[in-house]
Amino acid sequence: MDRLTDFLFRNGKPVLVAWVLLAVVGGFFALGLEGRAVPGGEASESSQAEAVARELSANGVPSLFVVVTGRAAGDDAAGRAALEPISAAIAGTEGVREVKPLPLPPPDPGSGPIVVLGVSATGGVDGSIDVANKLLNDEEELTAEGSEVFLGGYGAHREELVQLSRSDLLRAEQVGLPIVLVVLLLTFGALWATVVPLVIGLSALVGGLGAAGALAYGIPFSEYVTNAASMVGLALAVDYAMFLVQRVRESLLRGMGVDDSVRHAMRTTGTAIAWSGITVVVAEATMFLVDSRAIRTAGLGMILVTVAAIVAALVGAPIVLRMLGLRVLRKKDRQRLLASGGAVAVDAEVSGFWARWGKRVTDRPGRWLVGATVLMALFCVPALDLADRVDLPSASAMPSDSQVRQATEAAAAAYGPGVISPVEIVVRATADTARTQAERVAQVLSGDPEVRAAAPVPLDRPDVYRVSVATVHSPSDDRTHDLVRSLRDGDLRGQLDGVVYEVGGETAMRIDATDALFASLPLMLAVLLGLVLLLLVVAMRSIVLPIKAVLLVVVSLGASTGGLLLLSTTEVGAALIGWSDPADLHPIVPITIVAIVIALSTDYEVILISRIAELFRGSGDNTGSIIDGVARTGRVISSAAAIMIAVFFGFALSDVTPLKQLGVGLAFAVLIDATVVRGVLVPASMQLMGRWNWWFPSSPTPRPAPPAERRPEVVSGRASSSDDLV
Repeated sequence: MDRLTDFLFRNGKPVLVAWVLLAVVGGFFALGLEGRAVPGGEASESSQAEAVARELSANGVPSLFVVVTGRAAGDDAAGRAALEPISAAIAGTEGVREVKPLPLPPPDPGSGPIVVLGVSATGGVDGSIDVANKLLNDEEELTAEGSEVFLGGYGAHREELVQLSRSDLLRAEQVGLPIVLVVLLLTFGALWATVVPLVIGLSALVGGLGAAGALAYGIPFSEYVTNAASMVGLALAVDYAMFLVQRVRESLLRGMGVDDSVRHAMRTTGTAIAWSGITVVVAEATMFLVDSRAIRTAGLGMILVTVAAIVAALVGAPIVLRMLGLRVLRKKDRQRLLASGGAVAVDAEVSGFWARWGKRVTDRPGRWLVGATVLMALFCVPALDLADRVDLPSASAMPSDSQVRQATEAAAAAYGPGVISPVEIVVRATADTARTQAERVAQVLSGDPEVRAAAPVPLDRPDVYRVSVATVHSPSDDRTHDLVRSLRDGDLRGQLDGVVYEVGGETAMRIDATDALFASLPLMLAVLLGLVLLLLVVAMRSIVLPIKAVLLVVVSLGASTGGLLLLSTTEVGAALIGWSDPADLHPIVPITIVAIVIALSTDYEVILISRIAELFRGSGDNTGSIIDGVARTGRVISSAAAIMIAVFFGFALSDVTPLKQLGVGLAFAVLIDATVVRGVLVPASMQLMGRWNWWFPSSPTPRPAPPAERRPEVVSGRASSSDDLV
C-alpha cells in the first residue's frame, strides 16, 4: 500500500485528470444503460416455460393481449370502425406478427362492452417484452375516443416493472442523497470532509455504471442492474471514503503531517478497505452460480460498481485528502492544532458513547452474548419458511394506474381470472398421432376441478399441438401453481403417461423463474461462506476470528431475512412500513440479499477487527484493544450504516415490489448488523475468547502485556494519555 501511495503522491495531477476523464466517459455510457437493459430473464433459457414460449411465438400464438372497453368495443358498425385503427396501429408495431380478437366465451353481462385482442410477437418472451415496450411508450397507439385501451400479458407486466424501476431510481436518489449529506455533516462537522465521500461515491457510481453501459452493447443486462448496482456502489464508495477521512483526521490531530497522515491511513484503513472490497466482489461473483440471466447480469453490474468504489477510494481519495490537508478537520480542531504547534491531546475522533458501551459489554460479555443471540434467533425463526414465501408478483401488486393491472382486472371481471392467461401445453408426437395425443391431454384436464376449459389447437407443424387450458383461478393463485406442478411431476403426469409434452404459460413462467433463482440459493450460500472464510483467514492471520465472523454472518443473514419476511408478508408488518398489502418475496430478493448482506456484514467486520488487531499487536491487551477499537470505529461505522440505510430507504419507497423489498431488507440488515452484531456480538464474543482470538498455526499467540506496559483503557471517549498505537 505504501508503494501505491508514493505513486499517487508523485503523479497526483495526471491521475486526478485521468480520474475526471474516466468519470465523464463513464457518465456518457451510464446514461444509455437503461435503454439497453433487457427485461425478464429470471427463468433459465432451458426451462419448459421458455421452450413453450418460443414454440408458440414461432407459430403466431398471442403472447400479449389488449383490452378495449367503451365505444370501440361495441358490437355494431360504429364499434368496429372505432376498433379498426387500434388494431392497425398495433399490427404496425415492429415485432408484432399478428393481431386478432381472442376466441373467448361470452363475457359476464354486467361487465359492459369489451373486446380482447390477442397480440402475437416474434422472439419468445423477450420479443413480447420488446413489443410491450414500444406500445407502452407510444400512448397514441393505445388510445381511442370514447374508449379505454389497456395492454396486458406477462411481457407487458415485465416491461412496466422496468419503467417503474427507472422512475423509482430517480426518487430514491432524491430521497437518499440529502440524508447522506446531513449524516456526513453531522459526523465530520467540516464541509470539505463531507464533500470527499460524496465525490468519491458519485464518481464510483458513474464509473461502474458506465462500464456496465459499455458492456451492455454486447451483453443483455437485466433491468435490475441499474437499481441494484446503484444501491451497492454508492453506499460502499461513500463508506470507504468515510473510513479513510476519519483515519486521516485522527492522525492529523496527533501531530502527523498531511503526507504521513494519508500514508498511515492507506497503510491501515486502506488495507482493510482492499480486503473488504475483495470480499464484497467475491460475494457478488457467487451470483453467477444462479442459472438466470437476470441474476448473473445484476451480479456483474454490482461487481463493476464495487470495483469502481474500491479504485475511487484507494486512488482518488488519497490525492484529494492530500490536496485538502488540514481543511478536513473541524474549524475549532484546526485552530487548536495550529495554536498548539503539535498534537491535540484530546482525541476528537474517539466516541465517548462507544467507549463506555464497549466497556459495558466487555464487563459482562456472557450476559450480552446470550441476550443478543436470543434476539437474533427470534428474527431468524420466520426465515425457516422462506421457501414457501417466494413468488413473482402478480399484476394486482402493480400501482392502481398500471395498464397491465387494469387490463388484467377488466378481463378477469368479464371472463374469469384464468381465461386470458391460460396454461399452455405443447404436445410433441408424430404427425399421425399428435392430434390424438393432444385430445387425450384435453380430456384428462377437462375432468380436473381447477380447469374451466381445455381445447386442442393445431399449430403450423403437424407434429406439434397446443392445448390451451383456461383455469378457474388466476395465474398467480396457488391452486393454479399446483395444477402446473401436477402436470409436470404429479398425478396428472401419471395419467398422461406416454404423452410427450411441455407446460408453459404465465403460471409456468412464474414457477420456472422462482425455481431457477431459489434452487441455487443453498449452493451459492455454501460457496460464498467458504470463500469468505478463506479470505478472512488470510486477511486476519487468525483461525478463530474468521470462523466467528462466518457464524455471525449466518446469524445476521437469517435475522435479516426473517425480519424482511415479517415486514413484507404479514398484515402488521406491511402496515408498519406503509405498504397497502403484504406480498411474497420476489425470488430475486433472497439471492441479492444473501450476496449483499454477507458482503456488507463482512465489510464492517473487517473494518472493526482490523482496528482491534492493530491495537492488540501493540499492547497485547485484549480487553483494552476491544474497548478502544469499538470507541474508535463506533462513530464512523454508525454513520456509515446510517448512510447505507438512507440509500436503501430511498428504494423502499419504490412502487416496484422487488425494489421495495430489497430496500427494506437491506436497510434492516444494515441496522441490525451495525448495532446488535458490531455493538454486542463481536465485542462480547472476542472478550470471552480472549487471546484465542489471535491464534494462528506457526505464529506465536501474543500474551497480555504486563500491567505497567498496557495502554490506558478508554472509558469515556478520552485516553488518559495522548499517545496512540499506530
